[in-house]
Amino acid sequence: MATTDVRSARGQDPWYVTFHDLMPFRVREILLVSSPYDAFTLEEDGRLTERIFTENAEISLSTAPRITHCSTGARAFELMAERRFDLVMTMVRIADTDVSSFGRKVKELYPTMPVVLLVLTEADLNAFPGGVDGQSIDHTFWWTGDARIILAIVKLVEDSLNAPHDTAAAGVRCIIVVEDSVRRYSSFLSLLYAELMAQSNSLSAEGVNDLTRILRMRARPKLLLARSYEEALGLYRRYQDFVVAAISDVRYPRGGEEDPRAGFALVKAIREEDPELPLLLQSAEAENAALAAAAGVHYADKNSTELLKKIQSFVTESLGFGDFVFRLPDRTEVGRAKTMWELEQLLRTVPGGSLEYHANRNHFSLWMMARCMFDLARRVRPTKPSDFGGAEGLRKYLVGVVEEARLKHQEGVITDFSSKQAGPDTPFLRVGSGSIGGKARGLAFVSSVLARHALKDKFGDLQVRIPRSIVVPTDEFDRFMETNRILDGGLKTLDEKAILNRCLVGRLSEPLMENLKRAVAHFKGPLAVRSSSLLEDSQLQPFAGIYNTYMLPNNHSDPEVRFQELCQAIKAVYASTYSADARAYIDGTPYSLEEEKMAVLIQEIVGAAYGQRFYPNASGVAVSYNYYPIGHQKADDGLAMVALGLGQTIVQGGQTLQFSPSAPNILPQFGSPQDYLRYSQRQFWALDLSRQRVDFTAGAEASLVQLDVAEAEPDGTLKLVGSVYKPDDDVIRDDLSQAGPRVVTFHNILKWGAIPMPEALAEVLRLFRDGMGCPVEVEFALDAGDWGRSPERGVDPKPPTLFVLQVRPQGTQLMETDVDTEAVDEDQVLCRTDRSLGHGCIETIKDIVFVKRQELEAHETPAIADQVGAVNARLSAEKKPYLLVGPGRWGSSDPRLGIPVKWAQIAGAKVIVETPFGQREVEPSQGAHFFHNVTSFRIGYLTLSNLEHQHTAHQRQCDLAWLEAQKEFVETADVRHIKLEKPIRVLLDGKKSRATILKPAN
Repeated sequence: MATTDVRSARGQDPWYVTFHDLMPFRVREILLVSSPYDAFTLEEDGRLTERIFTENAEISLSTAPRITHCSTGARAFELMAERRFDLVMTMVRIADTDVSSFGRKVKELYPTMPVVLLVLTEADLNAFPGGVDGQSIDHTFWWTGDARIILAIVKLVEDSLNAPHDTAAAGVRCIIVVEDSVRRYSSFLSLLYAELMAQSNSLSAEGVNDLTRILRMRARPKLLLARSYEEALGLYRRYQDFVVAAISDVRYPRGGEEDPRAGFALVKAIREEDPELPLLLQSAEAENAALAAAAGVHYADKNSTELLKKIQSFVTESLGFGDFVFRLPDRTEVGRAKTMWELEQLLRTVPGGSLEYHANRNHFSLWMMARCMFDLARRVRPTKPSDFGGAEGLRKYLVGVVEEARLKHQEGVITDFSSKQAGPDTPFLRVGSGSIGGKARGLAFVSSVLARHALKDKFGDLQVRIPRSIVVPTDEFDRFMETNRILDGGLKTLDEKAILNRCLVGRLSEPLMENLKRAVAHFKGPLAVRSSSLLEDSQLQPFAGIYNTYMLPNNHSDPEVRFQELCQAIKAVYASTYSADARAYIDGTPYSLEEEKMAVLIQEIVGAAYGQRFYPNASGVAVSYNYYPIGHQKADDGLAMVALGLGQTIVQGGQTLQFSPSAPNILPQFGSPQDYLRYSQRQFWALDLSRQRVDFTAGAEASLVQLDVAEAEPDGTLKLVGSVYKPDDDVIRDDLSQAGPRVVTFHNILKWGAIPMPEALAEVLRLFRDGMGCPVEVEFALDAGDWGRSPERGVDPKPPTLFVLQVRPQGTQLMETDVDTEAVDEDQVLCRTDRSLGHGCIETIKDIVFVKRQELEAHETPAIADQVGAVNARLSAEKKPYLLVGPGRWGSSDPRLGIPVKWAQIAGAKVIVETPFGQREVEPSQGAHFFHNVTSFRIGYLTLSNLEHQHTAHQRQCDLAWLEAQKEFVETADVRHIKLEKPIRVLLDGKKSRATILKPAN
């Protein structure tokens, strides 16, 4: 019950999380208690430990147990009191006690401690005329000098203790071995374990990545040893639902006496309950071969030199290891599958008679169990052709459940491209080795959360998922930079243009290009090639928007040209590691440029083609903490910023629509119908499909086009997000059939609930915030699918899908102390606002940079950005922080909204003030990369916009006259830099979002 409660609280764990909890008991420390002579015999001059490590390495076990030796019982108990041991091994001769007494005392002091007796000769066994005391000794093994016996002991102890947990938690399978001869099972188990581990290791190669391969080894079948008929039958009935095979001797105790036919009695008892269970009888008595054949079970001769080969054959064929061989009823082979992907493809084509043959014998479920796909095996096992009206109905069912299971198996993990599980629809592939970087790591976290909480289909017809993605890890970046000698001459002598040119003529490694070409072969639509550096999207310094993303039409008729464009985009992303913005950003962090390494994330772009342009129905950024809650909004409910088209509108600070996911129909930024005309989105970004080749020297937007919103109406995309302003009535109508100016309102989603995007965003923000343990920022895109139109005949309907593109920690401010912004001399106030970011008191600023005019035309703002950048460069070189004051939205890419500075042009500012942009009111952005970097660098941020038209507007003021009256230090056409003798005082109250800047004291 406790397990169920935990899972219901944290969501449904994916299979790999469940597997992570398997094998809770592991033998890592062994205490060997024996005479020095016996220990010497065991060690053979100290080579035992070496051979144990060798045996473990040969079957790919990650660790080998450590053995500690002592020669007396007294010393053994001292050691057990000092340290933890997982297993006690003892030999017959102990200096100060006998084995039975020693074992009893161990059990008395440590009731759960496994105790194993090692014997070297027949005489050692004869030292126990009444048999070894089963109350003090758990297992007895015969040491033959083969280090695999130690492996068998360790694994048998682990299996017997882990079987109750692992079968209940994950349905791990069991193999029962019945043998009473110490010499026989010591040798046999060492052979069987080696074979079982080797087979399991070969199957683990089918895991989707290194982690899942390791976890699959934890789910290998457990071996359970029985020494009598009653013990064997008891094990079978206890684990009946999980037993996949039994291997039994023929002669062993039954009813307290040796029974020469006990094995056949066990076969009969098991067959009555499970006619299909694979059974192997082994015996040294030749006459038992014919009896085994008559009983219809496998048989192995203990005296045969082919014993190991027989075991291998039984394990491989009867337990589902090896290929799945499709056969007709006459045993003719008609197909062979090595992986689940190949099985799925053959299920579609093999003759129906083959499907019926294997289904009637539970071959499918057996093969799936061997691959640790226990849930799927349980679903498939009871199915028979008659349940589905014949072979074709069975085929449709099997293909459906196998495809569903394969995709679910890949949810929440990054699949290695080398994995045999990688198919054309694998959601997340890794090509190469090394770190995947911050952005890809965030996307992997998204995939994991979506899988764990089953969000894919939680919101009716709206699916939630990640776009198909490929990540090229950092090792290729290191190879590329070194092999092509990109940085020869030193960074100080190379500007970003020179580095870009060197990168574009460089060559990626042949193994990467070979694998990448195959990996992207199934990506038919446009691609986004994005940075994913080591430092990107970190908790304290997110590096948001610092590196380039390139969007590729990927529509050239020649696949080789398309692939070369992809390779050029990867190299251009590599070059952006050393851009001016990146260098300026890193200069303000504790890191150095040499520490940065670049991985690359390749994603299918969300959206659809409309003639010569490609774009999604909506793109956006959602944050879990709203710095500017308005009206009924609450800070912890978060905020979403959404726009028609590609996300450039949001991340570059363009006009967007803002709403709280918990109250999506309340839009405070639009106080009247006319506000939609003034402040709603006017343009949108799309990928230009007419440009089949990209000029990578022309910047990251070279393949994009910016269009008027009205141009989306013929595409049909405005129907979901647009409305009409009726000037005669001064109202907004949500009906595009009416005449009037088109405005972007998203009413169909936010007001009428056509697609439950707000509900999905609210849940996504909650889960990611809880998962990361801090406020988060999420980039997303919406593909409306077939919404609003009928799907084509014969084409599967396309549901609306919310794609999560990225998640990172949201830039937040530390608020340990209280700051009073009100108790000040009013005559000393330079700036004041009730909409600010930052917390604390800053008293180190003597330099102020401000834009002299508040009324600006859009064509003037780029030049002003360059003037500000020049002043910033000088002050940054002098390491002097400054106050920056200017109109509109700093960092906006839209010159109508503010001054379009790049980060490198204002990186030295310690406090930024946004004043009203003439008569235009501009909403401050909370989703732009620029804004994110402001918060992460703890820069004070004040906005004086009066957009809400509230009574609190008088609290926002800036004494521009005082600034103009100060003597300039440096002045350009539009920008003035003044240098004060005494510092200004900046008071930031992050708890109340209030700020006051005081003029220097007289």
